Amino acid sequence: MSNLALETNTNPGLPARPSVTFATRAAELRDFIKSEAGKPENAATTSLNVVEAMREAGFYWLLVPESLGGADTGVCEFTALAEEVSSADSSTGWSLAAQSIATMVAANFCSDAHVERMFGGARLPVMSATYAPTGKAIQMGNTYKGSGRYGFGSGCSHADWVSSAFVLQEEGKPVLQADGQPRVIGAFLPAEKIQILGNWDVVGMEATGSFDYEVPEQAFPADWTFNQYWTEPMRQSRAATIGTLVSVCAGHTGVALGIARRSLHEAAHVASLKKRLYATASIADTPTFKLDFVRNEVLFQAARARAYELFANVDRKANVGEALTEAEIQQIRQITTWTHQVCRNVAVASYSSVSSSLRRPSVLAQNLLDAAVAAQHFIVNDMSLFDAASSVIDQWANEGAQSVGSGW
Repeated sequence: MSNLALETNTNPGLPARPSVTFATRAAELRDFIKSEAGKPENAATTSLNVVEAMREAGFYWLLVPESLGGADTGVCEFTALAEEVSSADSSTGWSLAAQSIATMVAANFCSDAHVERMFGGARLPVMSATYAPTGKAIQMGNTYKGSGRYGFGSGCSHADWVSSAFVLQEEGKPVLQADGQPRVIGAFLPAEKIQILGNWDVVGMEATGSFDYEVPEQAFPADWTFNQYWTEPMRQSRAATIGTLVSVCAGHTGVALGIARRSLHEAAHVASLKKRLYATASIADTPTFKLDFVRNEVLFQAARARAYELFANVDRKANVGEALTEAEIQQIRQITTWTHQVCRNVAVASYSSVSSSLRRPSVLAQNLLDAAVAAQHFIVNDMSLFDAASSVIDQWANEGAQSVGSGW
């Protein structure tokens, strides 16, 4: 995939900034993504026409090693792509981010034999994955037999391979690891080996195609499985160095930023054209709108700047093969949760400032619902802030925190 070469900042005197190559390509697809998302037949999942366009643009393989045909970018690039696509349509951006992570997991953690099976064809694969271990499996020599029912399989209806998590069983009981936790394996199965249940009827992120699906009982070779805890990458890449959790945070942060970005635009645009009853000036000219808008806009900019600052540090360390410290990982979790909360509030304020209806079609109303859903993702919750608190407090308690020259 030599056509996926990245734009890079070759002047070491310039500050770090995210490459915008893929985001620029996504901007060129903006009108197409919007148009396809508005069609009734695409109300539950991403338009297959958009999926094909994103495949042609290389969007699904940003975090895949170059040896497998991917771009092996850093997380800044990935975040920027998710932000751009989500600004056009949040469900499309969500599915893209989720499937990019799933495809990265397949590329980084599966055996050489299975990677050759999945990535060795003429057409690069797109994956879907669920992570909750709601399936069960038993081991029989070099084969596993498993089954289960899974939820939130984002994009599974247009995936080539689907990964599901199985709790390993022995004599009807979970096999426990040394830490006392059940042993969980993941397995990428061909899409035709799963049964999509078609029960996706939700409010918010409606077109992500996050259907429930079932894995009927079946046998699969041991080399189709991988460590569901992502502690054993099988090949080198930036994403393998960065870690799956941080990559997930980057993708979903981009989705939240894209929703807020579009909401601010829509609110400003509508406010410049709309008048309230008996008013002589547009909503945009009223003191209340101006004050609320600039307050939310600066919160968006602050959250975005901090997120990209931390992701740029992630990329710098990944470029030299250096692992993140626990404190740095906790800061990523902190900014991910805070950014989602800020972007949710921006979407609510943007809708409330100019709209009085939830009538369809309404980008502001849809973004309000989508932002609320995004802020309920399993990586976004107050526990991430509690987990981050100790290392953040320790940093501020350090004597160096008094000085702006301390480097953080």
